[in-house]
Amino acid sequence: MENKIFRFRKTRDFGELLSDTFKFLRENAKSFLSINFKVCAPFLITLIITNAYYTYATLGVGFEGYSNLTGFIIPALINTLALFVYFTALYLSVFNYIKAYIAKDGNVSIEDVKNGLKNDLGNGLLLNFIVGLLTVVGFLFLFIPGIYLGVVLTLALPILVFDQKGVGDTISSAFDLIKDNWWLTFGILIVFGIIMYIINVVFQMPMIIYMMMSMFSGIDAGIETMAQNMETKDPVLMVLTILASIAQYLLYIITPILISLIYFNLNEEKNFTGTYDSIDKLGEDRE
Repeated sequence: MENKIFRFRKTRDFGELLSDTFKFLRENAKSFLSINFKVCAPFLITLIITNAYYTYATLGVGFEGYSNLTGFIIPALINTLALFVYFTALYLSVFNYIKAYIAKDGNVSIEDVKNGLKNDLGNGLLLNFIVGLLTVVGFLFLFIPGIYLGVVLTLALPILVFDQKGVGDTISSAFDLIKDNWWLTFGILIVFGIIMYIINVVFQMPMIIYMMMSMFSGIDAGIETMAQNMETKDPVLMVLTILASIAQYLLYIITPILISLIYFNLNEEKNFTGTYDSIDKLGEDRE
């Protein structure tokens, strides 16, 4: 039974970071998915509702509707806020699950994750807001600083949870941890992003196919009919769009597993925490 415990605190190469992300998910899917989605259910339900509102408000409004305050901007802002909170809560939930998994040799309870999320949510939201602000400002200055900061600050939330540091110390620790390993982190995030994009497209195929069929049928019927179709709230398209969004929201749960592995990989290279843990456990076994 002990051999089946997934080991986070170890160094991994490029390929292992990718493969072990899905290995952990595969080996712990039942507990991992069940606990995290139960903990994040209020945030997910809120996001689904705001997304449905946004989809209903914007679908079929025509191009002039996107400048309308109540027709587009307010629904978009509400949906973006709900997405920001859900995204932060989900990542914190996953990191706290992994934290409990390590501390309790895989025996994670829902209370472990709930209590961890309650403890970290306030600082997590503040930290993610600062990270987002810094990254946007970085993109405004010749784009490249934004990419650099975005990669570095990917490590902010796991540092907040695993090291229990304040917001300011978390940001400075992210720069220290990624030093000399920025390109490795950037490369793994790009490759993983492509993989997740392909998976996401698969779940969006029903919506894409339906949109293409509607577009071609509109062209056959004439430009005037096609313009009228664009301004009609198609209920089938609305449902398919919402379902595609929900699939995307659920797939977000995989990314923080990879980020955790990157964090422990860099932390092990600098601090040898996993090596010391192994030595301590070896000493306990001999006693």
